[in-house]
Amino acid sequence: MSASNPPTDQADGSRIVTDARAMAVQRADELGRAHLADDAALVMSELVTNAVLHGGGCTGVDVLPAGDGLRIEVRDASRVPPVLSHASETSLTGRGLRLVSRLAAGWGAKAEDGGKVVWAEITGEPKGGVAEVTGDDLLAMWADDWDLGGIEPRVHVELGDVPTDLLLAAKSHVDNVVREFALASAGAEAGVTAELPPDLASLLRAIDRFEEARLAIKHQALEAARRGAATTRLSLELPPSAADAAEEYARALDEIDAYSRARRMLTLETPPQHKVFRSWYIGELVTQLRSAASGVPAPPPQPFERRLLAELDRLAQAQRVSERAARLYSVAAALVSAASPEAVADAVLNEGVAALRAVGGGLLLVTEADRLALPGTVGYDEAVVARLRDESLDAELPEAVALRTGEPVWLESRLERDTRFPELVGMEARTIALCAVPLEVDGRRLGALRFSFGEARLFDEDERRFVLALAAQTAQALNRTQLQPERLDVSRRLQRSLLPPQLPSLGGLDVAAIYHPFGDGMDVGGDFYDIWPARNGRWAIAIGDVAGTGPEAAAVTALVRHTLRALTMTQSDPERVMRSLNQALLDAAAVEDDRFCTVIFGVLAVDDAAVLHLASGGHPPAFVRRVSGQVEQVHVGGGLLGVFVEPDVSTTRIKLGPGDILMLLTDGVIEARDRGEQFGLEGVERVLSVTLPSAHAAAAALEQAVVAHAAGALNDDMAAVVVRVPHDDG
Repeated sequence: MSASNPPTDQADGSRIVTDARAMAVQRADELGRAHLADDAALVMSELVTNAVLHGGGCTGVDVLPAGDGLRIEVRDASRVPPVLSHASETSLTGRGLRLVSRLAAGWGAKAEDGGKVVWAEITGEPKGGVAEVTGDDLLAMWADDWDLGGIEPRVHVELGDVPTDLLLAAKSHVDNVVREFALASAGAEAGVTAELPPDLASLLRAIDRFEEARLAIKHQALEAARRGAATTRLSLELPPSAADAAEEYARALDEIDAYSRARRMLTLETPPQHKVFRSWYIGELVTQLRSAASGVPAPPPQPFERRLLAELDRLAQAQRVSERAARLYSVAAALVSAASPEAVADAVLNEGVAALRAVGGGLLLVTEADRLALPGTVGYDEAVVARLRDESLDAELPEAVALRTGEPVWLESRLERDTRFPELVGMEARTIALCAVPLEVDGRRLGALRFSFGEARLFDEDERRFVLALAAQTAQALNRTQLQPERLDVSRRLQRSLLPPQLPSLGGLDVAAIYHPFGDGMDVGGDFYDIWPARNGRWAIAIGDVAGTGPEAAAVTALVRHTLRALTMTQSDPERVMRSLNQALLDAAAVEDDRFCTVIFGVLAVDDAAVLHLASGGHPPAFVRRVSGQVEQVHVGGGLLGVFVEPDVSTTRIKLGPGDILMLLTDGVIEARDRGEQFGLEGVERVLSVTLPSAHAAAAALEQAVVAHAAGALNDDMAAVVVRVPHDDG
């Protein structure tokens, strides 16, 4: 009985196997051999699966009587004989044929038009197990009468010796890939697994088209393994069209590798050694086939060992490039926080000496004197360090010459070193080669970087680029360290100009204030405070927080302070003053955006008692500590100034008695963080909850508590003003 030709698409493989199994069971029953039905179903499923995965698709099945047993025949579309793979723990393919060999009394394959038939006879008495099927039976199937090429001529291709283990592993891996993706494709078609890329089937077909060459290589590797040969001499007979199939096969596996890598299917991605082998043999195969097709003699094949050595050289070079890139990244990261030439030298020299495998390195800087400064060295003994520390800019030494000329110095041998720089003779006993490069930034030469080597050194382009890149990073970092003190001084002077030089006595009241910048103090903060005389013998008090930092924030701070001082010359109502300030900010914002702030402003009258009339525009609350020890939060409220034409300004009055303390502060106090936890309003209350003998003591206690809470790393600047009413007894 012969089954009708089933579809050959691998996506239909699961249905084909199911139908073939059912037919085998039915046919065994019809032929009166029901006791063989289970074996027949199992053999049928394995042979059909092999046809789907490795034979270009199943084209037909037969179940025939054979004596007292059954003969299972499965036809496929490939004329390449089956190959029993080398048994290994990693090979997922070939196990079906081994199972057939255990169950069948005999099996084999023969060529037919358009393909082949693989058959197996079962009698219920197995042949005797895998041990009797070592590969000889299948190797014998590769007889000369298998007409694999049709009418297309054949080309003899010599590839040379390859390790047998590598061949078997590489071919087993590709078989595993084909098997897994074919099954996944069938599962996706049946809806039991996730969908695969639409072009996956075309990739598998590309692999199929190269099946003849693949199996020929596998055949030779299996034969070598059977003989116990450590290497396999690859010699193939292929049609010229196999060159296109080979390139298509390589592209298909590259795409499958990319897909497997993206989906984390790491066991299906080609191992590196297999990639090298695949690239080598396909390249050699294509070269020889195309040379034969064009009638041009093919060049001698590159031995696989030579390709491996070339690959090792390439990998070593790539590793050096990668290592140096990582070193440059490490240097850049370290230089971000380098605040001194010594810190710059430490970061650059340690990484540079390690990356270049130098015996020593040094950083020298130009000074106002005729001697070069030496902020750091690595690997040099005391005698060399002393000589470098005593070096002048006029010295005939590599780093001094690099500084004077602006050109790098590359000394690649002892002879070149001693010829060009006789002063080096005896200076560095271990040094044979040396390089020195100038450190330049914005047209200024800041110094030079030098490295010494204990052997002759050919500075290739890659090494020179690395040293020059290291020098460029070093120059930028040194420039920052030189500018930082100047910037810090300018920033501090500008910040001081935005704060009152000293505080008045406020009619006998005890007054103190603090300002603490955030970060390294390089940028001007937006917090400010001020106290000044107002009309009718009263005092004006203001504290605020301008959006942003730097010169822009400083400009707004100056605008707010001077505007408030000017307004209090004619006005004494805090609410009116705040509304006028808001208009001034809006007028300024018409010229430049983001001119807004929070401010709390008050007018203090000191008569029989101290009374403060406060107005707030979105500022944090005021705090009052009564002489009894009670701490009050005074939430005035309001909204940002400089945003709306009609601002939200809130007011309140606070009366202070003897021993009472008033504290006004900015949000930098409240928002100071320790591992995400803010200092908060509760932190201010804790500071004020203890007895504080003076305004200065209260201000200092607040600053210390906030800085300690933030472990010295404030995320914003902070300011506070403290007013204390003395006791009647002083």
